[in-house]
Amino acid sequence: MTSNIAESINNTNRIARRLLVVSTIDFMRLMIESWNAKQHEEATNTLKELTAKYNDVLINNHLLSQKMIVKVTNEFLNIVTNGAKRFIVCLRRRKCSCGEFQLDKIPCSHAMAAITYRNQHGGNYCSPYYSNKNFRDAYVIPVEPLPCESTWEIPREVLDEVVLPPDSKRPPGRPCFER
Repeated sequence: MTSNIAESINNTNRIARRLLVVSTIDFMRLMIESWNAKQHEEATNTLKELTAKYNDVLINNHLLSQKMIVKVTNEFLNIVTNGAKRFIVCLRRRKCSCGEFQLDKIPCSHAMAAITYRNQHGGNYCSPYYSNKNFRDAYVIPVEPLPCESTWEIPREVLDEVVLPPDSKRPPGRPCFER
């Protein structure tokens, strides 16, 4: 839950950090290009409505729901019994008393029991973020290298700008690190 994209990139480029700056940047560009191409290929080859990961979650929740008993109270409200536990599922609001359905935006096993009981498709109750179409759209634009430096069109005011290092002085003595 605490990992982010920066940690993933830092972990992958730890070897490249020993290289020169230009080589490190080129390594990172190639790495991101390959990630993008891999994800694009996966999205293109997936024929299901949801991405593979979330399709597996939906199938697993469907399998877990098969032993549950559903009692319909009205058009959208269901009471799902799983052993000694009862859960209230509202398909209209996409909520379950377990909290998983509204948190993950994908039907939990209790919601899948109600959806199956009503002969509906679980994919209709998933967030659009899990759809293969959105996954494909995210990777439709390829990451490409910069064109040759000779083809760059740089405005005159940028070329005339002189960039100097920051004006700062280090205090005398050893650097002090606070603990």
